[in-house]
Amino acid sequence: MTGPLLGWTLVVLGVGVAGGNLLRMALVRGWARFEAAAEAVMGGGMAVMAAPPTAAHYGTYSTWWAAVFGAFCLGGVALSVRHAARGGLKYLRHGGHVVIGSAAMVLMTLAMSGTTSSPALALAGSSGHGGMLGMTGMESAGAHGHGGVAEAAGSGGGALAWRVAFWALAAYFVIFMALAVRARLRGRDGALPAVADGTRTRHRHARRHPSVLTVPNARLAGHVGMGGSMATMLLMMAA
Repeated sequence: MTGPLLGWTLVVLGVGVAGGNLLRMALVRGWARFEAAAEAVMGGGMAVMAAPPTAAHYGTYSTWWAAVFGAFCLGGVALSVRHAARGGLKYLRHGGHVVIGSAAMVLMTLAMSGTTSSPALALAGSSGHGGMLGMTGMESAGAHGHGGVAEAAGSGGGALAWRVAFWALAAYFVIFMALAVRARLRGRDGALPAVADGTRTRHRHARRHPSVLTVPNARLAGHVGMGGSMATMLLMMAA
């Protein structure tokens, strides 16, 4: 599955992730709402990045996209530290997924930017004409190199470093999907447990919804959709 079909498939997954997390935002409070908002923005960003009509223009606004994802990354770090300070180091992991996901989106945004400092240059030897022309054109991105600085960057150790980072992140999202499914099958909804001050994530009116439209199910669907999309896009960028 390559070309526009893969691009539109990733768009559908990204839109699904965004929609599911918007629904989850209406059902939860506190930290869980921030997590859902972050994942909704990530899903929307992946959809714009992968859609053939918008992918070529994504790099034009790469600075703004990177700033948004960077803000969510910093917010995840701050809230993780806050929970760890109140409940102990074991609570530090609750913000880890948002931090890693946001950081991955920043890296992918840089890879799409088409600037001379972007990892797209090191990975594909691109000269920066329209970034990588979207996910549908990544297979042929290396055909637009024009030597000079691009060839120097592509032949150095930077290309391997970026590929290793993308491969590691892709492996993380695959493992994360498997763990999310395993936890759901065991009946664990992944909600944030109580911390030292007695606060915890509260699900508003969760029992009034049909069994399918529950917070745990929406959370699982979002994690699977985002993990699959992230892993696919990262592996394509590292190829």
